[in-house]
Amino acid sequence: MLIIIFQFAFKFLNFKININKSLLLLILLPFLAKSQKNQSISLKGAIRLAQKNSLDYKIAVYMARSSYWDYKAYNSSFLPKLTLNGTLPNYYRTINMITLPSGANDFVSQNVANSSLNLNLSQNIAYTGGSIAVSSSLQRIDNLGRFSNTAYTSIPLSISYFQNNLFYNPIKWKKKIEPLKLQESQREYIENLEDISYKTIDKYFNLLIADVQYKLDQQNLINIDTLLKITLARFEIGTVNLNDILQAKVSLLNAKKSLAASTLLLETAKQGFIRYVKLDKDKKINLLTPDTLLFFDISTDDALKHAKNNRKYPLSFKRRLLQAQETVNQTKSQTGPSVSINANIGLSQTGNGLQNSYTDLLRNQSVIIGFSVPLIDWGVNKSNRKRANANLDLENTNIIQEELANEQEISTEILKWGMQKELIEIAKETRMLAQQRYDIARQKYSMGSISYTDFNNAQMEKDRAVTDYISNLRNYWSMYYTIRKITLYDFEINRKIELSDIPFD
Repeated sequence: MLIIIFQFAFKFLNFKININKSLLLLILLPFLAKSQKNQSISLKGAIRLAQKNSLDYKIAVYMARSSYWDYKAYNSSFLPKLTLNGTLPNYYRTINMITLPSGANDFVSQNVANSSLNLNLSQNIAYTGGSIAVSSSLQRIDNLGRFSNTAYTSIPLSISYFQNNLFYNPIKWKKKIEPLKLQESQREYIENLEDISYKTIDKYFNLLIADVQYKLDQQNLINIDTLLKITLARFEIGTVNLNDILQAKVSLLNAKKSLAASTLLLETAKQGFIRYVKLDKDKKINLLTPDTLLFFDISTDDALKHAKNNRKYPLSFKRRLLQAQETVNQTKSQTGPSVSINANIGLSQTGNGLQNSYTDLLRNQSVIIGFSVPLIDWGVNKSNRKRANANLDLENTNIIQEELANEQEISTEILKWGMQKELIEIAKETRMLAQQRYDIARQKYSMGSISYTDFNNAQMEKDRAVTDYISNLRNYWSMYYTIRKITLYDFEINRKIELSDIPFD
């Protein structure tokens, strides 16, 4: 009786465990199915991922961020700077040679502690290119040892002005160049984002074409294996010769080789795409064919106008020309007569006590006007000025040449864009006709009405038409984003591509 009870309890517990397992499986099944489901990615979705996760995006952000902080530093150079510096203390004990009041030299032992403190407020002057400063300082000397004493010297107030060369103002040139560099970097950031779009398209279609080719090779291997069996059966009844069998076997081997090659190509393209857009490498992805296309007319004049208004190169040309002109101006100031000025006015005093050094202040002033006039340099300065002018002319010519090259690039891309609609339609119709021809050829070969060579030709044309269609889609999207990049204008919605927020911190 006891044995029967134990057997019943064991079966009951085992039944409950099985029920719990079943319930758990039912609960987890949707999540397991979801985790194993392929992630479908569209072309524009891939571009969004790349413009948020890729290393190229991070590089673009860092470049824009660096230019932004360069400009902030330039702006800050016009603000007053307050500096506190000093030595607490500067101590030394040594024997030095000094000149006595009699004019004789003697060696004297010194045991000195020297302390100083200086507060300085400075400001650059954009109009002149010089700098003005207001400062206050205090210095203390402690002579230690047998003849110890303490002395103070103070400069409660000192106003000074310094300018290295009256004929060259670097601040004036910076005020012209630095804002251009900031605007140029902002436009470059947008161009870099569009360049990321272009690179994403390249990697997207590398994977899409590899996937299409893999599926074609996979299906072709199945079809050729089936047709080889049909060919062997027809050979037994004498409707085909040995040459057809050999050709079918060679085709089967070639199909296996093609499948192996396309498998490797697919994995390589997948890894390249995943790494670029920063996806989970173990995630199964399914790329959607971007065959929803929009065609619109673009005039060359409109494209050129938008490029000049939106792209960085017009600003770059202007900035480079200004930098070359600055070099000419700087070279002239360095190789011709120059005048410098260093002026100071203030109050000072000295005494044995701190209070004494601030009593009965004396006027402290100085003016130094220096000049330099080249007299004989054997043509060195003249050569430097000629070289600077030659570089300015060269930069001018390079700018004209690059502007013509940009205009030519834009004109060519617009011309190619105008042909895209016709090329896509031809590729689409060719793919449809090639598929129909292949279906017919397969049926005819199965019935023995055409040779294996004719069937093989139909298959190759079908595969080529499929990959050609994908390649034409690739050309369309590459050209679409190329035009966006070279004009920074979205012709689909007729709007300028604006600067997106840059994370500066």
